[in-house]
Amino acid sequence: MILAVGCHVDLNERSGAIANSPQDAERKTQLAEHYHQLGRASLCEIPIMEETNVDVILALFWETWYLLVFSDRKKASGYAWGIMGLTVKLAQSVHRNSGKAKVIPEEVDKRRTLFWELLHLDARLSLSLGRPPSLSITHADSPRPTYCPDEGSNPSNSLHLYQEWNHSFYIYCLSPVLEAVAQNKLDISTVLDLDRRVRDFPIPDALRIRTGYESRGLLMQKGAISTALEAVLLQLHRTFFIKAVSGFDEAFNRQHRYAPSVVAVFLSASRMIAAVQDLYKWEPRVTSRILGFWSNAFSSVVALSLLVCRAPFTCLTPAALQELERARTLFRTAKDECPRAMQVLPIMESMIDKANDTYNRWLNGHEIPTLILRHTNDNNQQGYSHQPPADPFAPAHPSLDQCIAEVHERAKILFPLRKPCMCSAAVWKHCPPSHSWAPPPSVSGDQPVLPPEAPVLNTNGTFNNGTHGASHSNGGYYRHDQQQSYGAHSQAHNYSTAPRGMPSAWGEGLYSRNVLPSDSPALPLPPPISTTLSPSSKMAVVDTLNFDLGAINSSSEQNWMAFF
Repeated sequence: MILAVGCHVDLNERSGAIANSPQDAERKTQLAEHYHQLGRASLCEIPIMEETNVDVILALFWETWYLLVFSDRKKASGYAWGIMGLTVKLAQSVHRNSGKAKVIPEEVDKRRTLFWELLHLDARLSLSLGRPPSLSITHADSPRPTYCPDEGSNPSNSLHLYQEWNHSFYIYCLSPVLEAVAQNKLDISTVLDLDRRVRDFPIPDALRIRTGYESRGLLMQKGAISTALEAVLLQLHRTFFIKAVSGFDEAFNRQHRYAPSVVAVFLSASRMIAAVQDLYKWEPRVTSRILGFWSNAFSSVVALSLLVCRAPFTCLTPAALQELERARTLFRTAKDECPRAMQVLPIMESMIDKANDTYNRWLNGHEIPTLILRHTNDNNQQGYSHQPPADPFAPAHPSLDQCIAEVHERAKILFPLRKPCMCSAAVWKHCPPSHSWAPPPSVSGDQPVLPPEAPVLNTNGTFNNGTHGASHSNGGYYRHDQQQSYGAHSQAHNYSTAPRGMPSAWGEGLYSRNVLPSDSPALPLPPPISTTLSPSSKMAVVDTLNFDLGAINSSSEQNWMAFF
């Protein structure tokens, strides 16, 4: 099982013409699956229910990891779910039966490490699939393992910090989130409380700050932490996001009770795409082989596309369209190296094209039956006979208000002559302008909260730092001014307070500074009515999925918006 995983991350130079080529990657993938099958056959040679030991559990653990992170099988996550259940039961039996056995201290620590890794992986898998966990911290009495720096390495750059952070994050964030989303009646206030806890959870500086001198392992660990945080937030807000963009009988505006979840999903989906892009920029060969990253990025594209198709009138839309273009560029670049990118690219292109088409039709006043209601009856327009409703963002993390402020600024830059709301209802005169959730929240600080600038794709298929904006006369793009001045609409919040028991040396949370990209690819000009969509678009595929009319609903959201 270890060899199966190792084949996917083996970057050793090979002799021959196919070294490090797509053919070489395909050969390694086939070899990895061969080792996987041999490992399964080996497990069948012994009665694992009767002769259970740590090595058996470790082999099953690595098989679960292989299926979740590297396998491109259609039902890999379902297989992993079943194997995880068996592994947990065997681990519990070994743990209970070894209480009086004489075990050397090193072996005790090895078993504790394995048990806590099972706790963490089981929770991530359960949250992704929307199923109950096989293990719970409330039923575990195994102490945490000893976290020792790697021998001969700088403690601040040691790989043990990642393991310690994972286990701490499981206790204070992942386990509470999993317990909350498993409830039949999940409350939005509970979601916002957990959201704040995740965003403010401290991260060691060595795993948060880019120095430029990281080892490959440390660099991948930083990327894994970023994507793990976003995945937890996306799963936490997914239910209320779906309800908000599916409520055709209820107006959607800043006063909507689930508006914070919509902004949170937009924010995390954008950051997820940017995080995968950043990893691919620094370690393209390893990142392209970890299929879990690309599945998360694709699910983020689904979320952003759905937001644009259902609510093109919000202030989030221009930034969402930019992040979709970022994803399109990323997947096109990686398709020859990453089988998952190649597999989902046609559908993703269609969704992005459809999102752009929906926005352009709305902008020109066309009737779109899939739009949720956009007129409001708040105290700025119609007036209240009673006390106006409370601000739904009041209990939310400040980064969500900061996100709204910054996308307002971006919308003004992209569409300075934006049209008023195209609502055909009798109250259209009272509707806010397009892209506006007025008034924008009042925030303070000296840094924007958007993620780092997106690198430009060169003609040779490589990334290079630069700008994306272009004028109408140069390539046919909407103008995107690079020198954005956010002024009072910026912030550098540091609300992270370490939970009790956290190492005092740990730094601030990941959401204390940059949150969304400060710059993204420019938006293409809307095509003439007689013009077809992009040549790579497969509209027929998305039409059969009926994406516009509700491909994302209570029965299918698990398949399309499953983040691991």
